[in-house]
Amino acid sequence: MAGRPQFQSTPWTNGLPQVSPYGQTQQLDDLSLPISSARIRGPAMRQPREVTSFSYDESRDLHFDDSSLSYFYLLQDDVTASGGIDLSAGYNVFNKRDDTVDEHLDGLLLALVDLEKRTGKKTTGDIITWRGIVTKLLCLPYSRNEGFELNATWFDRQLFIEENLPYKLATQRPPDQRSELMSYWGYKFEQIATMPKPWNECSRQEIESRGQKPVSNTAQYCSVVKTGLGDVRMVIAGEVDCAWDYKPDPKDNIDSDPKLFDNPLDHYVELKTNRVIQSDRDASAFENKLLRVWAQSFLLGVPKAIIGFRTDQGYLQTFEEFETQKIPGIVKKSKYANPYTTWDGVDALAFLAACLRWLKTMIPKAEENVVWRIRYLPRSDYLTLSKTDEHSFLNTEFVKWRNESAVK
Repeated sequence: MAGRPQFQSTPWTNGLPQVSPYGQTQQLDDLSLPISSARIRGPAMRQPREVTSFSYDESRDLHFDDSSLSYFYLLQDDVTASGGIDLSAGYNVFNKRDDTVDEHLDGLLLALVDLEKRTGKKTTGDIITWRGIVTKLLCLPYSRNEGFELNATWFDRQLFIEENLPYKLATQRPPDQRSELMSYWGYKFEQIATMPKPWNECSRQEIESRGQKPVSNTAQYCSVVKTGLGDVRMVIAGEVDCAWDYKPDPKDNIDSDPKLFDNPLDHYVELKTNRVIQSDRDASAFENKLLRVWAQSFLLGVPKAIIGFRTDQGYLQTFEEFETQKIPGIVKKSKYANPYTTWDGVDALAFLAACLRWLKTMIPKAEENVVWRIRYLPRSDYLTLSKTDEHSFLNTEFVKWRNESAVK
């Protein structure tokens, strides 16, 4: 078969039984992809290019603008002068978004409707999905402990993929107070490290009081980019934590010299927290965590990540900047990396290229609006694909727009 991924073993299927998370034994006579051996070596990566963006406000209303974009502002002196910033402050009034509400791909799809109305052109791409979903697939060869399910459907010659939220809710562990608090530390770090406007547009009071308001993860800013790997083109959307300095005005880039193009993606920053590294074990765990940091940033074209290091009691001690493109090399050369568990960015991309081509090839294009299930069972070696009796999860306004508009 021309164009088939170069597998080292059984290429597409196997017949071994496995038990699903729902307690049912499933014969793998559906399509399956061997994670250990599915690779396309040296796939060409298309440079991500932002095509539009959108914001959710504090009421979770959608806006096709940059209104929820934050801007980085944090000095080492702000952290060290006080002996550490308490990331637990305000935890009792945390405004946490309800993550049991299934928003599907709605924000992304409605942003594409807005884009296509403005440009008069259909947004091209083979696969349309969230950045977080592609991150799961990219990290899978080195992150086998957690299972997941995805839904996929063809529509208008494009494959749309979302997370199967009912599966996620049914299988995730109930969070304990400690894990909830640690999750909050990350949002608190984002709050004290950012401002709603560039620093030169903020008053002294706005700068000094930014950590005093209740923390909320309801508002979000998302970038939509066109990218691709191998022969699969993608449109992916992902949350951007903040801009380093400013976001270029698209009007300033119209008809400009390509050499002078001010790429919006070059100004974005990923924010994370991690415990202070005090031992070889801490260092090894941190380098494993860098896999996801790298994957998230790389896929969206974000050039740097800033990681805040905190104590086990939740006090921020310092922060450090990491260039996205250098992260795999840092891990590969590290004396802490375990040769049996360390990750390799080139190998992860080779797997992702095989995975994307497998999905594009094996899910029948002719069966529009039929939902296919992509499943990974914890600690298994196969990604499986099976047809369901379900029908399209796509936003009805998006479907109507594509069916009735003249964009092609």
